[in-house]
Amino acid sequence: MAPSAEFILERDRRAALFDGIMADYDLEAVFLTSTAQQTCQLGVKYMTHYPLNTRRSFTFQRKGELPFLIVPTVGQQFHAKLVSWLPEENILAGNIVAVLLEKLGSLPAGARVGWNEPDELPVAIWRRLQETGLVFVDITDEFRLRRSAKSELEVRWTREAGELAIRSFEHILPMLRPGVTEREVIGAAEGFLRANGAQDSLVLCRSEKPHSFISRAKDVPIAPDGVFVYSAELAGTEGYWTQIIRPVFMTRSAQPEAQEILKVIRTAEAAGAARIVPGNRIADVSLAIDAVVAESGYHTGVWSGHGMGADLGNGVDIGSSNPMVIQPNMVLTLHPSIVSDTDGLLYSNTFLSREGGPCENTTDRYTGSQVWEDLMDEMNSR
Repeated sequence: MAPSAEFILERDRRAALFDGIMADYDLEAVFLTSTAQQTCQLGVKYMTHYPLNTRRSFTFQRKGELPFLIVPTVGQQFHAKLVSWLPEENILAGNIVAVLLEKLGSLPAGARVGWNEPDELPVAIWRRLQETGLVFVDITDEFRLRRSAKSELEVRWTREAGELAIRSFEHILPMLRPGVTEREVIGAAEGFLRANGAQDSLVLCRSEKPHSFISRAKDVPIAPDGVFVYSAELAGTEGYWTQIIRPVFMTRSAQPEAQEILKVIRTAEAAGAARIVPGNRIADVSLAIDAVVAESGYHTGVWSGHGMGADLGNGVDIGSSNPMVIQPNMVLTLHPSIVSDTDGLLYSNTFLSREGGPCENTTDRYTGSQVWEDLMDEMNSR
């Protein structure tokens, strides 16, 4: 299937991105690898617009040329020709290591080749690569930085994913009644997301203390005075990820400590979002959140959020030790994890940085009262 004009423009922009890396690092080619596993899918999908459905694949690109996609099965090759923006002749199937080695063998002896996330390669493949005599250069950090500035097409895909996440919340909200189990709710959410075009999803929840530790749904019923924490991370119809987390308090007096923690989370999120400005560092966002939490007397959990893009997290963790500089059109999910000695809570939105600020909340719905009755009123008024 021939790619659309906007797909071709995006494909060529990304090919030029890798050409730029090759020019700056004196490389003859780059190759990337991905597996069909969340947080390990990005390289192949980013370069080819092909989402893996199983196993491992490679991409290979020489300077000034379009990349090749190397998949292990004829079935994947058939599917890739339908959805990838690469020419059909650039989509190869077979023994993926042998095909990659053949491509690498066409390079001059001792050529410098860029690779991404080398720690994700199995040792057996790494050894075969070392036998080529080529010089492999880790471009992981540079690739992460350059892809962080999203194109307007990527921004559109991010917003569309955010809308789907909100709609999934609206789908399950009427189901939240005492006695309904986590599995029933999350099963409905996952079915809704797939039925409405989500490429991938990680839908987690929590209805027990501590409410900050979301997990896969269990056979646990919602309590009459409980809080149900709904987390939807998903890749939309074009594979771009977003996240919302919405705690739902079943009554106005339910879980008073968790309600107090929510107030702190919102203050912390606002402080972090105010630092999502191009030129600031990721560490600045984390430190702003940490300062609010420290003043409140509560404690921070493991982390405060992560990036989003063509894969879950986009390889960016929001922490006080991350010196990465924020770029225009960078997508960051904030979910300050705040805990007390006896409870905790999560709440999340996904933000888009803008030149000069302020950032844009791409999931800015149902951000007021989190009491079930009020949320239902808000939904029914739309």
